[in-house]
Amino acid sequence: METEKSAPSRLFFDCQPLRAWRYNEKQISVSDVIAPPYDVISPEKQKSLCERSPYNVVRLILNKKEDTDHEQNNAYTRARDCLLDWQTKNILVREKEPCFYVYRQTFKDPLSGQTKNRSALLARVRLQPFENGIIVPHEKTLHGPKVDRMNLLRMVKTNLSPVFGLYRDAGHEVRGIIQDPMNSRAIFHAVDDEEIFHDLWAISDPDINTRIHQIMKTKRVYIADGHHRYETALEYARQIRKDSGVSDKVLMPYDYVYMALVSFDDPGFIVLPTHRIVSDLGMDDRTAIRKLQEFFKVEPATVAELEAMTAGYDDCGMTLGLALRDEKSFILKMIDREKARDCMVQGKPDVWYNLNVNVLGHLILARVLGIPESRWESSLKFEHTVKGALKPVSEGTAQAAFFLKPPKVDMLEKMGAVNERMPQKSTYFYPKLATGLVFYSHND
Repeated sequence: METEKSAPSRLFFDCQPLRAWRYNEKQISVSDVIAPPYDVISPEKQKSLCERSPYNVVRLILNKKEDTDHEQNNAYTRARDCLLDWQTKNILVREKEPCFYVYRQTFKDPLSGQTKNRSALLARVRLQPFENGIIVPHEKTLHGPKVDRMNLLRMVKTNLSPVFGLYRDAGHEVRGIIQDPMNSRAIFHAVDDEEIFHDLWAISDPDINTRIHQIMKTKRVYIADGHHRYETALEYARQIRKDSGVSDKVLMPYDYVYMALVSFDDPGFIVLPTHRIVSDLGMDDRTAIRKLQEFFKVEPATVAELEAMTAGYDDCGMTLGLALRDEKSFILKMIDREKARDCMVQGKPDVWYNLNVNVLGHLILARVLGIPESRWESSLKFEHTVKGALKPVSEGTAQAAFFLKPPKVDMLEKMGAVNERMPQKSTYFYPKLATGLVFYSHND
């Protein structure tokens, strides 16, 4: 357990080195044990990761559910038992001293084919309620995933996957510091199934870590990915503090969360679109087209034209794509912006109406097709490629797919400035951060 100390009275972004647990690279090939975030792991992927290694991190973040599960033996208890077993067997080792970590991903840009690098600072970060304005969300969350993550966190008492945070690095101060470790040998070098390379370095020098801490204190951080995990961590800390009776003035390990911090200005920063798949529109295809024609020109399109359309940034919802089971594919071009805005939720700031996900959600789905926001969680599935979204439509397991351009990254800041959130899955930051780099335990 961490030494208790008084909480600071002034609000600031509190970013600290941590004594992390990580895989023992002398016993394990890290390429065999890392995994994508839990929410993008299909059952097939889960199976292949489990078969790859008995120590793959999927056994912690997404342990397989069994028909015989009960209160004493279930996916969450098995994750806890795996974690304890791996620590006992020295499969996982604890860092000897607090470190910041530099994490670099090397990958090919899926649009241009160019090789790029993206660097993140891994740290533990003090949790802040969103109303403090220090850590800012950009997406809405769903109830189900938070229940699942809470069950896991209560059992393992460890942050297994990083929350993805974005910040402005004026003058490249942070980048200037974290570049130096990358000139030395990495702790490990791993590659995943998508041929993305993952390298990790540790910064243990107390003076350098103090500099990083001081520079980061001035930052405002925007959550790019991991909203469910962050909100779960907030609620978990609140519940544990209430149950244990610990004073709000005392900081505990659970008052921090594991984060990967990336600069908005990183040259490897990429945002891709997230398309929506709808199983049932509640009407036939021709009726849907007729209704859409009140607001959009509906023009036939090829797959190549849909892919070209989604390669550009969001044009304030003026252009979207559509595929229907019986009526092929189309590009939708908005006819009258003011008319469209008048038919959406009223009283929102201007920037809210400039997001194509809101045009799709509140104009097309809710107003035109009669699918209200309360049904989106159960009605929508998400896919990041045009061909991937077309597949269930062509196979007949879905009626429609809507195709979006990715938002410009400054929309996160603009929405945060007016205290608004995007719908769930509005952004897809490529590539995903790997899970299995380091772990932040609340038990230490």
